[in-house]
Amino acid sequence: MSWDWHRIEQQPGFAGAEARAARDIRPVLEGVAFNPIEPEREKKALTFFFFGGFASFVVMFSVLEALLPDGGVWEVVKFVMFPLLFFFNIALGLFLLRGRLSRLFVQAQSRLAVKAEAMGLIVGPLGLTYVPAPGGAPKGLEWLAAQSWAPPELRQAADALQAAGGMDKAVAIVRDCGVLIDSNVYVVGSPEQKAKYAEYAAAGQRIEDGIEGRHAGLALSMFEWMESVEDAPSVPHLVIVLQAPFPLHGVTQLRARKTSWPQDPKGRAVQEVDLGPKAFDALYRLRSSDQVEARAIFNPAVIERVIALAHGGRFRAVAQGNDLVFDIAGGPNRFQLADLLTGVWSDTTIRQTHADLAETLALVEALGHAFMLARKSDTGGA
Repeated sequence: MSWDWHRIEQQPGFAGAEARAARDIRPVLEGVAFNPIEPEREKKALTFFFFGGFASFVVMFSVLEALLPDGGVWEVVKFVMFPLLFFFNIALGLFLLRGRLSRLFVQAQSRLAVKAEAMGLIVGPLGLTYVPAPGGAPKGLEWLAAQSWAPPELRQAADALQAAGGMDKAVAIVRDCGVLIDSNVYVVGSPEQKAKYAEYAAAGQRIEDGIEGRHAGLALSMFEWMESVEDAPSVPHLVIVLQAPFPLHGVTQLRARKTSWPQDPKGRAVQEVDLGPKAFDALYRLRSSDQVEARAIFNPAVIERVIALAHGGRFRAVAQGNDLVFDIAGGPNRFQLADLLTGVWSDTTIRQTHADLAETLALVEALGHAFMLARKSDTGGA
């Protein structure tokens, strides 16, 4: 059940949040351009064009295969023409859709600017910074905008997203931990190939709603990314990056039993770690390239606290270098203050965004406590 204003205002730093929302946030959101667009209708139109492009590719290649002889050099011709025809039809679909795509991107970008201003007013009193597009513009949009037939508005939207970027270090840390690779993808290859794929996968992911700063004595960076699932809605992931308690030489990975392992782009050899407590083993799996280091991180006090964090969710963590990265899959798509496609917002979305932030920061505090990360000098604790 979502938190109400009373519970939100009980959280550290949120006192008076409801009054501030009415006084400061609502006036900003009133500047969001509303468009009575039907998301499902737009989705069907886009799906129709891309399905049509795929169907056209199948027909073209089938005709080509039927016309060309078998064997010899003709098999090489078919092999070369397969990707060429595929990308030709995809590019054709994008060309035909350029006007619609341009309009959607431009409208979404203008709404994102308003949302960023409002989110800044929400997180600012907490000493945090909001980053609308962590890592900058998606590579797919950059490619579209670079095409000669792309409308100028599309290039402007890509440039605006690039300017709204930031948190490059945090995105790189998360990418290097392998959690930005979809859980249904398993990468086989050399360490160099895995690292290249991790970079490619991260560049293609939809990353949004970055927040960074200090909270409860912890330096933190967090954002959401969307995992695409075939024939099902995308799965939102909340990623939190915190500083490790000490520099790490290996990699240690933790996962809840119901989710998959992160995929180490460096391909380091890891072994499962048996920590002993059956209560931990019933909920989690742990593996590491350095058994001694893993046991130093997951000492008895940490194990007890991590068990207390379990709520049956899809939880993963990676410890390497100077960082701890936590990936929580599922649940609602957080921080949806205003719909970027339609411009719709309400008092409910304002309250829910505050609730999302309060709950997330409470989780950050719980993780910091579990892994004993907060420094006494920062928290004022004894």
